Amino acid sequence: MDKGPVPSDGDVSMGAGILATTIIVTIVADIVVALRFIVRKWIVKNIGWDDWCILGAVLGITIGMALVIVEVSYGFGRHKYYLTSHQLQEFQKYSFGEWIQTFATLMWTKISICLFLLRITISKAFIRPLQVAIVILVLSNVILTVLWAVQCNPVALAWDLTQQGTCFSVVQIDNIILAQAIISIVSDFFLAAFPILILRHVQINMRVKVGLCLLMGLGVITGCICIARAVLNWQNDYSQDPTWVSVPNWYLRSWEVCVGIIAASIPTLRPGYLYVQDHLVTSFSSKPSSGAPSSKSKTLVPSPIARTKASNPFKSFGTNTSSTTEGNFLPLQDFEIRKTTRIDVEKKPGRGSDSGAYRPPMGRTDSEARLRSVENMV
Repeated sequence: MDKGPVPSDGDVSMGAGILATTIIVTIVADIVVALRFIVRKWIVKNIGWDDWCILGAVLGITIGMALVIVEVSYGFGRHKYYLTSHQLQEFQKYSFGEWIQTFATLMWTKISICLFLLRITISKAFIRPLQVAIVILVLSNVILTVLWAVQCNPVALAWDLTQQGTCFSVVQIDNIILAQAIISIVSDFFLAAFPILILRHVQINMRVKVGLCLLMGLGVITGCICIARAVLNWQNDYSQDPTWVSVPNWYLRSWEVCVGIIAASIPTLRPGYLYVQDHLVTSFSSKPSSGAPSSKSKTLVPSPIARTKASNPFKSFGTNTSSTTEGNFLPLQDFEIRKTTRIDVEKKPGRGSDSGAYRPPMGRTDSEARLRSVENMV
């Protein structure tokens, strides 16, 4: 094994920082998703496919943490010069698997966001692009994962240099990572901008509208992190000292996954916040005022979470098909979809007692999507 020149900074290790980071991002992601399921299960009482997809992402980041811990034990965060051939081989093997985990975790996170947006979207002009985005995400990540897995023939040659065979060039391997990063960046900004398109014609308070767009557009942060990761990956040569040079890229990749999961889950926590707020306000308002009997000082505070039961209008790919409306999914006070019927009344001449009677013609249904209820999300 060619160890290269002696590092000028000696046998230093960044392993402690790597371990602390991977544990922190995993715990934060697990807590956020756990709160999401608590809200969906016991408050909203409506768990959808977007929740199961984000659960897949959390499973991925947890597997990634386990892989990174093993990588650190084999020298990740140290210079290659001070590692044995066995340590370097094992590091490269687990790093190989960790990249596959990253592809899958990011894919499930973005699919979860797409399904979330499908649950609050009823216009076909918005539904179709989201459905296409899901298909593109699945196909592209499957293709890139397969390419990554077969970069060497035999596969073990990717980490075991003692075997004989052929591998993609370093440039080709970098192009796989770069292609995944480009798809991730485009999808992040696309999904972050989508709430603006949905809410631009909704007649709600401007502060509320801006807050909603910011809350549902946190994917911009993930996209920016991915841009930095892609630039860093393109500029650095990891073949000379992979256990050391790849550390900054790994940091960005870890926070990209973590922030993506948080961005996908924060909007779904709003009903829980309103639930707690409602109970706190009710508790304080029910306390007796000074010098007044408690029975007369109790104030009734309406709950900000309205649970309206009706047939689900979101019958399309990726949407929830339960009997609970989106009013049970979001913290709604008003019914999500309002159907108005316009009836023209005409006066026609008649005979006898029917003369001058008003006979309404067949009613014309004019269904309009109302998203006024999302005002309570901010």
